[in-house]
Amino acid sequence: MRSTDYQSRWLRLAKAMKPNTLVKALSGAPLIWSMLADDGTPATTIHRMFSQQCWREDGIAGGAVLVAGAVFMLPTLMVAATVYTSRCGARVRIDTGKSRPRQWAEQVSLGVRLAVPPPWYYIFELYRPTHYQRAAEYLYRSETKSGIYDMLRRQRGCHESTEGLRDKALFGIRCREHGLPVVDTLATARDGVIEGIDTLPDADLFFKPISGAGGRGASRWIFIGDNRYRASDGQVVTKEVLQAHLCELSRDERYLVRRYVTAEPTLSDLTPGALSTVRVVTCLDATGTPEATHAVFRMASSRDVVVDNFHAGGVAASVDLATGTLGMATDLGLSADSRWWSTHPTTGAPILGRRLPHWEAVRDLATRAHCAFGDQVAIGWDIAILENGPCLIEGNKSPDLDIVQRTSRTPAGNSRLGDLLAQHLTNAFAT
Repeated sequence: MRSTDYQSRWLRLAKAMKPNTLVKALSGAPLIWSMLADDGTPATTIHRMFSQQCWREDGIAGGAVLVAGAVFMLPTLMVAATVYTSRCGARVRIDTGKSRPRQWAEQVSLGVRLAVPPPWYYIFELYRPTHYQRAAEYLYRSETKSGIYDMLRRQRGCHESTEGLRDKALFGIRCREHGLPVVDTLATARDGVIEGIDTLPDADLFFKPISGAGGRGASRWIFIGDNRYRASDGQVVTKEVLQAHLCELSRDERYLVRRYVTAEPTLSDLTPGALSTVRVVTCLDATGTPEATHAVFRMASSRDVVVDNFHAGGVAASVDLATGTLGMATDLGLSADSRWWSTHPTTGAPILGRRLPHWEAVRDLATRAHCAFGDQVAIGWDIAILENGPCLIEGNKSPDLDIVQRTSRTPAGNSRLGDLLAQHLTNAFAT
């Protein structure tokens, strides 16, 4: 058979698959979790419902990919376990006394039995016996960001609010329509043209791709007078040069121009420069009322970054929902020197036991904001605590649970969030 025939068949197969089918297939989760015994817990319900919907939604072509992915999972798993043991194994051996061969074997075992990818062995500290025993209670990225959130959105048909969360310009408009405090959007730029203003204002500015995630493409520009701005790396440019730079960026994707804001003064010692934000996860309860289930305070860890994102090298600490009190801070857990801090790793400011200002208002803002996007089941809110109170930065339609499970050292599968997600999945898809 000619190579073009093979290419044509694979193209037809790819078009027949749902988004992220390949990601799910290589994790092995749809196949492995379909065989989990039903113990009645929310975590197991989520795993099983996710698996069930993968097979239903992906059809015959997607099912073939899921089976093929499970076949290739073991060698992929063994290679990944080798990579991450090489990176993190020495640190864990010193911390726990567990040898690197044993760490490697545990990663492979968890992957085969529970579809746990090797990085999460270190992110969730599954090398600790108490965590290892609860591995099935964690919710993993392949089933949340690439899975159940999208499944529930498709079932509920919430396209408009999804666009309002995905597009940061639309997000600001929707928030203002609902009377929610949100960081000002000054302009947008696309196809080399700045829209909304004739010239950049004499103010501190923040550029970000309208559909960007994880801090990708973001930049901060501090106005220093005399028609000039200074970047985070110290570079100084004129307004004309900065406008030309923005226009050039927008030729590849749409950009947002926001006023750069700074945190409430009592929080200024918890960052070497970038704005610190609170991530609050909200989820609809059985009556359709939003409920805050987790909160994390995110902080930049170095002076040369402009965002506080956890996956971009930042650190984060869990927040007690009732009091706003911070726990220990940590990074993602995937480096040779990952650790936990009671004080900020760069500024030295105290973290553990510190209480965030305006906490009740932060929690209230998150639940009120969810009402403006009320057909979404779960949303992750990035909220800045400013001098005059909390202010929305953005909403995330597929909130990452790595950060809340890592910082709390507790799985989310059987938490209040897991209970709510299991209820929504059961109501939507149980037969």
